[in-house]
Amino acid sequence: MTPICRSRSLGESGLIRGMPSLPRVWLWIVACPLLAPITVSAAALTGSADLSRLADFKAAGPNWKDAGGLKGNPREEAGLLINDGVGMVVNQPAAGAKSDLFTEWEHADLELEGEFLLPKGSNSGIYFMGRYEIQLFDSWGKRTPGEHDLGALYPRWDAARGKGQESFDGVPPRANASRAPGLWQQVRIVFRAPRFDDQGKKIADARFERVELNGYPVLIDVVATGPTRSGRFTDEAAQGPLMIQGSHGPVALRGLRARVPKPLVAAAKGTPSRPSPAPILLSASDRVRVQRGFVPFEPYKRLYACSVATPEGVHYAFDLETFSLLRVWRGEFLDTTEMWEGRGISQLAKPTGPALTLSGAPGVALLESAETNGWPARPDPLYVSEGYRLESDGTPVFRASLSGLRARPGPLRPGVASSVPSAVEGIYPVGTVFCFSLRLKKSPPRWVKLERALSSVTVSAT
Repeated sequence: MTPICRSRSLGESGLIRGMPSLPRVWLWIVACPLLAPITVSAAALTGSADLSRLADFKAAGPNWKDAGGLKGNPREEAGLLINDGVGMVVNQPAAGAKSDLFTEWEHADLELEGEFLLPKGSNSGIYFMGRYEIQLFDSWGKRTPGEHDLGALYPRWDAARGKGQESFDGVPPRANASRAPGLWQQVRIVFRAPRFDDQGKKIADARFERVELNGYPVLIDVVATGPTRSGRFTDEAAQGPLMIQGSHGPVALRGLRARVPKPLVAAAKGTPSRPSPAPILLSASDRVRVQRGFVPFEPYKRLYACSVATPEGVHYAFDLETFSLLRVWRGEFLDTTEMWEGRGISQLAKPTGPALTLSGAPGVALLESAETNGWPARPDPLYVSEGYRLESDGTPVFRASLSGLRARPGPLRPGVASSVPSAVEGIYPVGTVFCFSLRLKKSPPRWVKLERALSSVTVSAT
């Protein structure tokens, strides 16, 4: 029998022309024994790709779902409850349903950006090329993160190395930039694939050029010497699919977008390069430290502000012009290089640890009534800063007045993340309403209304 091996095009019935009753797979074995099956590789990503729906990935297991939103209390609950709709992709692993999620396309160099949310105690990961994992983990509250914490390059594993030595080449994040469980967190990753010569020999390792977590670079130019543990593949290749781990814990993803980054451009030979200045860093000490300087803040830098370091390692920036807390951060204190380099033109004092940036709205304001909608974005024309005084341990106590109202917050130290005044003093007409702009823990906004005309009062917020 002369084998008939002219197949139909993809998308047709898959039967061999001339013998329509026989399945194609059977004919490959019986009628064409000398031909090997053809493997079609996934298309490589070009340009950019949206990853906000399951339709943007390969067919997923039942643990992966589209969602229009989340409900419940992921700060305290271990799982994620979803609302119907689209806009985010959510993993809800269960017994027998713990599949990973893969893109239809494969990639080499890749830039990935978006948001993720982890419930309390959860664990997941993003595998570039299905091989190199950046860890997603609930690391909230951990002072010194390790190679299994959020933002780490997860370690490799080789049992042949001997007991206690199996795990190797993991890289911990530079600092713990994680948010509390149940909060959306931002991630941006720039990945460079390994390089191979014409014979397929690896000539350069894969590396993570930059991993930013909530705006802070937790990894910079970190080499991945080989596939990390629990990846889809154990070999290395020029490209592979993006993979989201689904077997370990719940995770929600939204606004995820991938793009091919611009190729690396080597500097021309002989081109002189100006060396970067050595950073001028200020560290915390066993006393509170106050440093005046311009504070970078969007949409405009704050000129009448100061940064404060505490011995406990929790630091903050306060704007005297608006009587507001601008940001709080852990770790090292300040990078003051731009206050001195190049004659200090910018005068910026930048936090050197992962920061939580607040709204920067005025801490005190005059409102027409308790029903006034919205809080002002700029200070009242009648607001006047009165500077600050130092406590015996160096802690600043900021002071201000507003149309006869004198306000001062209690000393801002770890555990007090608010510029709410601890006392307001003055003489006010009947019907005057005070609202402290920030909430303390879970308490509702504190409203105080005067009942006597021209009463001299002190209202305590303790």
